[in-house]
Amino acid sequence: MSSRHRGRSLALMCLYQIDLVGTDPERAMKFDWYDKKITREEKDYAVFLVKGVVENRKAIDTLIKKYSENWELSRISVVNRCILRLSILSLQKEPFLAAPVVINEAVELTKEFETDESAQFINGLLDAFYKKEIVAKNPELK
Repeated sequence: MSSRHRGRSLALMCLYQIDLVGTDPERAMKFDWYDKKITREEKDYAVFLVKGVVENRKAIDTLIKKYSENWELSRISVVNRCILRLSILSLQKEPFLAAPVVINEAVELTKEFETDESAQFINGLLDAFYKKEIVAKNPELK
């Protein structure tokens, strides 16, 4: 498993705690709840993602609502919401990562923590977001 994938997995678990249980983000980002060895690179990447989502959650949730086509945010599972949040953040804040890589990672996380049906939903939403929000504003990315 790559460092980035493991960092995303850690970020997902951390965001899940924050969203579902209401754990304080600073407390959750200590990762003392995680019982496996974490490299500095994995932890730093997870913290980057979690902080980014926490700081931009309102704007990210607005985008999720916009592209979820008649789904209320509350109807989307906590895991799927967290995957969408960290993936939208990556698409916005990590332009050096190819969008297909980010979207594929989101789909893989969804298959790992959710279902294949959820993976289709995640893939469709992120693809629509990328094309309409990122590519539309940066045509050179086509």
